[in-house]
Amino acid sequence: MRKYALLLCIGLFVHNAFAQMGGMMGGGGGSWKSQTNVGHFYGKVLDSVTHNPIPFAAVQLTGQKWDSASQSFKSVVVAGQLTGDNGEFSLEKLSVLGDYTLQISAIGFKIYTKKLSFNMNKLMKQGQKMQSAGANGGDINSAVSLINAVDKDLGNILLSSDATTLKTVTVDGAAPMMEIKLDKRVFDVSKSITTTGGTAEDVLKTIPAVNVDIDGNVTLRNSSPQIYVDGMPSTLTIDQIPADNIDKIEVITNPSAKFDASAGSGGIINIIMKHNQSLGYNGSVRGGIDEFGKLTGGLDLNVRDGKINVFGSVFYKQIKHNMYGTETKDTAGKADGPPYLDISQHDTNTMNGYFAFARGGFDYFIDNRNTLTLTATYGAGNFNSTDLLHTVTDTLHSSSPNTTSSTYEPSVSQRTMQNEGLSVSYKHLFPKEDENVTASLTINQGSSNGTGTFPIMNYNSGDNLLSQINEEQISGGTSGYYVAKVDYVDPVTKKIKIETGAQATINGVNSNSNIYINNNLIQDESNTSLYNQQTYAAYFTYTQDLSSRLSVQGALRVEQSLYSGHVTDSTSTLSLSPQTLLYFFPGAFATFHLNETSDLQFSYTTHITRPNFTQLVVNNYSNPENIQIANPNLKPSYMNSFEFNYINNFSRKNTLLFSVYYKQTDQVITNQLESITYTSDFQQAEYSYENANYSYSEGAEITTQNSLSDWLDVTANFNLFESGINATNLNVPDTAKKFLSYFAKLNLTFKLPKNFSIQLNGSYLSKNKISPSSGGGGGRWGGGGMGGGYGGGITPSATGYILPNYSADIAIKKDFLKNNKASLTFSMRDVFATGVSSTEALITNPVGMPLYYQTTSRTRDQQFFQFTFSYRFGQTDFSIFKKKNLNMDTPPDMGGGDQ
Repeated sequence: MRKYALLLCIGLFVHNAFAQMGGMMGGGGGSWKSQTNVGHFYGKVLDSVTHNPIPFAAVQLTGQKWDSASQSFKSVVVAGQLTGDNGEFSLEKLSVLGDYTLQISAIGFKIYTKKLSFNMNKLMKQGQKMQSAGANGGDINSAVSLINAVDKDLGNILLSSDATTLKTVTVDGAAPMMEIKLDKRVFDVSKSITTTGGTAEDVLKTIPAVNVDIDGNVTLRNSSPQIYVDGMPSTLTIDQIPADNIDKIEVITNPSAKFDASAGSGGIINIIMKHNQSLGYNGSVRGGIDEFGKLTGGLDLNVRDGKINVFGSVFYKQIKHNMYGTETKDTAGKADGPPYLDISQHDTNTMNGYFAFARGGFDYFIDNRNTLTLTATYGAGNFNSTDLLHTVTDTLHSSSPNTTSSTYEPSVSQRTMQNEGLSVSYKHLFPKEDENVTASLTINQGSSNGTGTFPIMNYNSGDNLLSQINEEQISGGTSGYYVAKVDYVDPVTKKIKIETGAQATINGVNSNSNIYINNNLIQDESNTSLYNQQTYAAYFTYTQDLSSRLSVQGALRVEQSLYSGHVTDSTSTLSLSPQTLLYFFPGAFATFHLNETSDLQFSYTTHITRPNFTQLVVNNYSNPENIQIANPNLKPSYMNSFEFNYINNFSRKNTLLFSVYYKQTDQVITNQLESITYTSDFQQAEYSYENANYSYSEGAEITTQNSLSDWLDVTANFNLFESGINATNLNVPDTAKKFLSYFAKLNLTFKLPKNFSIQLNGSYLSKNKISPSSGGGGGRWGGGGMGGGYGGGITPSATGYILPNYSADIAIKKDFLKNNKASLTFSMRDVFATGVSSTEALITNPVGMPLYYQTTSRTRDQQFFQFTFSYRFGQTDFSIFKKKNLNMDTPPDMGGGDQ
């Protein structure tokens, strides 16, 4: 009885709605159209052969909508969604007044089409019948019939396989791993398995033309690029960005006027984070463990209902690194005579710590043409290092019985960091196709603090303690990075397009450093510094298709830079006078379309490298063997960059890019050895920054991406290059010979049966010259760890080389559970334990005379492996959130209601 009573109540509710609607159609007032949006179609999509559910099939419902402008009906999409994992769909709140066409499509299946209707005439008769039945107790059968008519179950809908479509999917169905565009290369790393559970450092190691050394230093075509995150600068380092949150990597080798002039001197690498906007909810959870027993975990989630899309992710990683290095210095052949020293150092370092990262925000789809997005990030880390540095000094050709001495430095250091970021962006689409305006404001603030104790114990050849010095370093600082920008794109005609924009950037740094010897503050080596730089820029580009094959672009960027700062120690204050610099950066591009698949492109751009505050004002005494002196008279470097590309997209998954490039930097900033002092067991060098005449870099590069079969993808890159510097203005003879080097990288992805996949990444860097900008003080051992900066600095005249090195990474993944929602990945870095960073150099004085010969060698975490488990979840069914579908309008002659 309960069942029939419930049906009766529902029937009477629907009856009353139709009774009201009938009165309105008779000429009454009120919004009768909204009363008709009670229709509901639902069903299940199955494979006609296996009868298994088909997830992610596209379900679309179209109907007729009255267009008051043309006074006619037009076909519009009134509802749509993707089927869930069980193949089900549900289309709600539909008008019962019209006729519909249902269309269902899925990859590998024929399109299904069917006409649908709620049979308005029949419904009205049922409503009248229920109204009459209400006087004598109701008609249960009529009520049930009416409910079924409004709430229609379409049953199981069977889709037939399409052999032609299946063949297409096999060849081109998946998104290509690499997409070559005229101004950049885009690499899809969202499905890379060697980077699972890692960081952006691991991701960049898989990108063609990009090299990452064992310290995480990134080079692009043997130059240091600017790292962006979602198109904007970030204070996060690449080892602080989780790989599982990265969607794509953009490599821009010759940036246009749209980008910062200072960012393009070495190219730009833009890290694009994942940003899911699918309706419904979806996400993933993952966890891992490495060979040291350190844990990694992460969670991603996004929820979209109607105009709001909320997204968020968290990441936590415990860290351990084992590093080992050696360095030798031999002064036997130095030009200025004794003392002759043979110095060897061995360094063992272990670092433990953690890093945590959170990112979240929302998209607000104001309407079809306006979108507002807010994103916030937070990162924090703690890193603790223990280090044992052992130095042995042999005084060659000495008559003294104590010809050797040893120094032990068992140091302990700790560093903490914190970063907060906030970004607000807005995009407006104009009615004209491709015309849009975007605006954004990005704020990044960071802080760090570090302490280190360095007891230095000196022993003679008999292992007797001669002396002990206890050194302590305490440092800290804050930084802020603020960027506001606006960009406008207007396709004036089909052949002419203009782009323009403006940007304001403010960068501020406040830091302090204190050095203590035996608990006494070393006043002239301890300081507090404050620095501020502001850059205001505007750009304009004009693009025109001169013919069906040739298009050209002219560009101009104007930047005004203002910077000031000061350094204060206990005795004095050194200030950097406020400076204002105005620069113009022209650029030109030309593209010639050879045919439908291939293009030729030429580009010319100009860039600038401004001296930073440290180079201008801050003296660095933290490494007593290598002292770095600032130069307040440094000038910016100005670069001219030329690039020629041949691009051939043979097919969706077979592409070729051939490039020839040349860059020349005038007034290049380099590190110059000013003086060197010897004692019987010690060597102290003093360096300063100087402007040399110019440096150059030239090369040729080939990048290919090919799907050789449905189970093997191959991406390869080969770069042949050379670089040099002219520093005759610094009394350095221009006698350096040209030296060709090459860099090669190969990525292989195998898709195997049983849902297994394997990815191999390998790279090889031949012997090559040390970059002119290498070196410099900062930190012990010349900056950032043992061997960093190759002993504190390489002068322009030094014959310094990075020795050949190569490494290979591997990952094996197994997908399992229903719809392959879960996966287990095993990955190993540096499989063959060949990832060794080694250098050799002949260090010379400013007039080219030899001072000492030096070698370095360093390794970190060879054959490092980890396991990662991940599970993906989600539901893309619109009906979960009761999303309203588009209402159908009715022409005026169908009744008297609102118009």
